Amino acid sequence: MAVKSTPLTQNLAFNTHVEQVAKEFAFLVSEFGYELSKNEFKGREFWIVYSKEAIDIEILFELGGLPFVTLRNNKLPYDEANYIDNGDSVEEFNPKAQQIKNNRYERREKPNADLSDDYNLYGRAEHIASLKEAASTVRENIELRRGNLGMRE
Repeated sequence: MAVKSTPLTQNLAFNTHVEQVAKEFAFLVSEFGYELSKNEFKGREFWIVYSKEAIDIEILFELGGLPFVTLRNNKLPYDEANYIDNGDSVEEFNPKAQQIKNNRYERREKPNADLSDDYNLYGRAEHIASLKEAASTVRENIELRRGNLGMRE
């Protein structure tokens, strides 16, 4: 018997992600003049990137995980091999976003955890909450020019 798989575009987590990013991050385009510069898969990861001048807001998602949002200043040096980074994760500025990820990790890593319906029971709400927290942090960092965003020279 062959295993039946659902196409990604019909996957609840993927569709939730795409819909919530469009909803929560719309302010980047309407209020701050960012443009959608990337909306694609790279391997198993789905990348949505909003860009303006040297600043990128990267929203990375891989099925089974929560979104990872980075604010990147491309005018600053970057060298992954030498641990030189020009980006800030929203979790560096938002303890609630970090707590959402910690709670998810703790729940999923318990011995004998039943994950068969985890996304429907808990994961979808965490996914949405994570994106809401990320969007509010991105807005705040842009407005206050915090972290690497404030270092534009």
